[in-house]
Amino acid sequence: MDKDGSLRAIRYIKVPKGMRIESDTFRLDPDIMLPVQLPQGSSRLRQEDISLESIVSGMLTLIAYDESHRDVQYYKDFVLTIDPMLPDKLCKAAIAKEEQKDYEFSEELFLAVYHLMPQAASCINLATLYSRMAVDARDSGESEKEDEYLLSAKHTLSDGLRRFGENEEVLAEISSFEAFMGNLEEARDYLGRYMQVASEGEKKQEMKQLLSRIELQLENDEEIKEAYDFIMLVDTAKAIEAAEKFISRNPKVWNGFFLHAWALRKEGRYAEAKNDLMKCLELGERSADIYNELSICELETGGRELAKTYLETAADLDPENLTVASNLSYLYLQDSQFDEAREYLEKARYLSGDDQIIRNLIDEYEKKTGEKIGELIHEEIVHDDTKHDHADDDDDAYAAEIAEIEKDRIPDEDECCCGHHHHH
Repeated sequence: MDKDGSLRAIRYIKVPKGMRIESDTFRLDPDIMLPVQLPQGSSRLRQEDISLESIVSGMLTLIAYDESHRDVQYYKDFVLTIDPMLPDKLCKAAIAKEEQKDYEFSEELFLAVYHLMPQAASCINLATLYSRMAVDARDSGESEKEDEYLLSAKHTLSDGLRRFGENEEVLAEISSFEAFMGNLEEARDYLGRYMQVASEGEKKQEMKQLLSRIELQLENDEEIKEAYDFIMLVDTAKAIEAAEKFISRNPKVWNGFFLHAWALRKEGRYAEAKNDLMKCLELGERSADIYNELSICELETGGRELAKTYLETAADLDPENLTVASNLSYLYLQDSQFDEAREYLEKARYLSGDDQIIRNLIDEYEKKTGEKIGELIHEEIVHDDTKHDHADDDDDAYAAEIAEIEKDRIPDEDECCCGHHHHH
């Protein structure tokens, strides 16, 4: 039963006559109503449903799901007076239910333990349950549920820090969680806080190793960003230097070779750039960007037909890539392959709307063939920004990238070379 269902299954009664709880620290309050958990499937409370067990069950549900209830502290004192070992028993039951994948019941039990007797361990147990639920949701293709459970795990650990301060166990857990999620800067920050409070031992050594890996990754990311920025600033020499530094540390990572090739191509060192692009393919990366760059290098070194083949491959990998479509249109038009040119002109026009460069290519096609390409039927197209993989998402960098694309695109008629460009 979910949270809402569990809370709806609670009824309140006055303290039954004859109920006694002997304790030096707790006294029954006849003015506080007691919650009773209805039996499963029942909507009415019968006299035979009222027992100490059903009352404790009702209290635990409220403790789990309604910490703001006005009498929740009284209910906590009540159940701990009944059984001081109850948190330990509930924790074992919750773990058993988790192993059986009875996640809703396990969550209720873990929540009850965490709220009944807040400790770092109960916080981590609950967060671990949410992480496991997220993995199962992902395996089932339920992406929204996966996101929901991951968010619950993060909120639980953040709540643990709020409750327990700079607790080394919670800090270690949230550091690992953020690293797993790919939030490396957040993970580094939490690990820094962990190192300040953690006691020496095997766990701390493991976390030191994690911190070292994260710092290396962030340093590498910065080198990649630096190389990209130098390319955008048309400082290819520095871009090549930054990319080479990255490659020396990461010889099995394709990104460095790609940026190295891009900078080399801009310097006109096409054969060297081709070697780097082939290395990207050897490392298992296949993208329209790589094949588009290869086409430029082939075209500049005399491999015109192979250049078209590379662009066809790029078009297969990314059918909505305007750069590839327009460059193929240009090449086919220049080579009088008019059927192919029209195919990609139609595609480029659909992708670009009233783009002037595409308009110029269409005019050239119509002059050469005597055929008219009809007016574009305008449609409202909602673009998914997540499809664009910019190396730097800052607005200024993106604006610079757009300017670079427009500058390098297919040339005017009085230019003598094919102006392919890289759409990154």
